[in-house]
Amino acid sequence: MRILFEPIAGAVGLGAITRCLALAQAAALRGHSVAFHAQPYPLLEDFPVGDRYDAVIPTRPRPLTDPQSSSFSEALGIRGLSRPDYLREAVRAELKTIEQYRPDVIVTEWQPSVPIAAHAAGVPFVATLATTELSRLAGRPLGADAPFHEVDGDIVGVAREYGIDDCTSVDELLHLRSLANIAPTVPELEPLLTGVPHTHFVGPLLFPPLELRRPDIPAQRADKKILVYLGAGAVSVPSMVNVLGEAFPAPEYDVLVAAREREIDGATLPLRRGSVAIAHEPGLMAALQDCSVAVLRGSQNAVAASLMCGVPIVGLPGDRDSEPMYNMQVIEAHGCGRLLAGMPSPAEIATAAAQVMADGSAERAGSLGALLRGKGGPSEAITVIERALQA
Repeated sequence: MRILFEPIAGAVGLGAITRCLALAQAAALRGHSVAFHAQPYPLLEDFPVGDRYDAVIPTRPRPLTDPQSSSFSEALGIRGLSRPDYLREAVRAELKTIEQYRPDVIVTEWQPSVPIAAHAAGVPFVATLATTELSRLAGRPLGADAPFHEVDGDIVGVAREYGIDDCTSVDELLHLRSLANIAPTVPELEPLLTGVPHTHFVGPLLFPPLELRRPDIPAQRADKKILVYLGAGAVSVPSMVNVLGEAFPAPEYDVLVAAREREIDGATLPLRRGSVAIAHEPGLMAALQDCSVAVLRGSQNAVAASLMCGVPIVGLPGDRDSEPMYNMQVIEAHGCGRLLAGMPSPAEIATAAAQVMADGSAERAGSLGALLRGKGGPSEAITVIERALQA
């Protein structure tokens, strides 16, 4: 089988890239040929699982000063992915890659041009799926006064140019026309996905070479170990270093901040400020060992990693970012974490952490983690794709 992977263009976070890499690695280990249609993201260059074909890079309509998005439509809009001129150029590039590589199937994470190119080329496609992508499929269409409400119309309009006239929204295009939908979770965490046709819950799609990187800064001896990963959220690492130091003082606490940045305030990482050590992209699964609490933005991969390690979560999702907000609301409902919206104070973070360490949140996190571990992850997802193609 020849599989072409296409992560979302203009990605802000790492999840879309690492999930595609995890799937590609699993496919290659099963003897399948894999390739990527993508821009030269650093992780694709660092871990070249297969050949890469150049994708069109979108131009964002405005500087991305606020990475939050309250809907899937806004997430696509702020990345420039819904502009008709971009979409037409992206589809042409994908058709060229399909002609050159001749895939049996395309696998995408959120790239809206893939269903259009796949239809035009007569190649089936598979899409990953998350609750926060759903609008029409979950009965929550955007109103005409909602920000970025025009995104669906722009994307569907280009789809009609290629003969797709049975979709009225992006989620219909991605998930009603797909050969299969891959949900990197379990129904207990994202129950709405059970209502989407051809959906398979496979558990987390984590990429081991990234997840298991050891931190490049020594730990200090402390009674409690805290992991902090804020990703590309509105609550940033530079804004939180002093807050975390006050919330988790030495010698009781040792705090590891997993930063995407390579320097903070002009200082090159790794560096330590009191109880707070900051390292560039250490592996979350490695850092979660013997951890007391994880302080997270609430992104899908980080939440899954924490649950699988039985670590309770204090979530800092900002104030309107749909994916981490949803994930942290689910975590709170299951009783294994606390959500702190906006920019919390040191006292609020310290209090939330103390509560989840004392109220049985770790045991409940471990129970959810067992459900996630019961799935096959990337290998199970590839089995789903193999069977769907054979059906």
